[in-house]
Amino acid sequence: MKKSEETYKTIFNNLPDIYYETDLDGEIIIINPSITKYTGYKPEECIDKNITLLFTGNKYKSIFIKALLEKESISNYEIQLTDKQGKIHHSLISANIIKDSNGNITKITGLIKDICDLKAKTEELYQFATYDELTGVYNRRVGMEFLKQELKKMRRVKTFLSICFIDINDLKIVNDNFGHDAGDNLILAIVEDIKSAMRESDILSRIGGDEFLLIFPGCKLDEVKSIWRRVQKSIKERNKKSDNEYNISASYGFAETDSENLLFIDELIQIADKRMYAHKRRTKIKNLNNKPIKV
Repeated sequence: MKKSEETYKTIFNNLPDIYYETDLDGEIIIINPSITKYTGYKPEECIDKNITLLFTGNKYKSIFIKALLEKESISNYEIQLTDKQGKIHHSLISANIIKDSNGNITKITGLIKDICDLKAKTEELYQFATYDELTGVYNRRVGMEFLKQELKKMRRVKTFLSICFIDINDLKIVNDNFGHDAGDNLILAIVEDIKSAMRESDILSRIGGDEFLLIFPGCKLDEVKSIWRRVQKSIKERNKKSDNEYNISASYGFAETDSENLLFIDELIQIADKRMYAHKRRTKIKNLNNKPIKV
């Protein structure tokens, strides 16, 4: 018996997760030393205190209600653990009702697992899978998925959709002659000017090194061209104020579709891409010894 007690005590004291027992009102009866690691509270500070001491808001109360009235157990319910300094720790909590031989509820036991590291890693992976690292706009995969969904929505509500295919002029020349930091700054400057002009509902994604796709849900070409004129105005003002040895500019091409004249994704992008290259040929920046210059 003594050996069993010692084994239980060793497991209890070294369990990496927080083990707790409460009465039906949530008053803590037992809690293991892991509480100190995650919250700064010592076990003796928690005994006879309500377990809501450890949580933000009233979520824990709802867990108990669910545990008591529905399932008699809750597993891996996400909750915010609050430490002694008020810092939030994302956690998973489990709660189980314990009954005596007569079926009467005697206590509630459970585990609390800190998942802050997992949350941070998940968020990092989400950011990597969703956004372009340099510019912070959506990456190609997400941009194309948005376009796909917006086309479906357009068909359903019988509205319009326009896109603009954008190519940053002479990015390679800037990289080769002035360095990749200058090239990155060129990209960021144009993205900033686009974002300052676009509507809240518009979607910008980077689909290649110097290529971007701007999606305009529910927007006809006349309005799109008006938005793009604001982008051009911002770029022009930036060039006037800049002391760079090169001009900032972008080529662009528009395409429009609606529920009556339906185009598929590939067709829509092909039209915009073709118009972008036609614009690039018409307005090619003057070069001197392969270096872009102020014009």
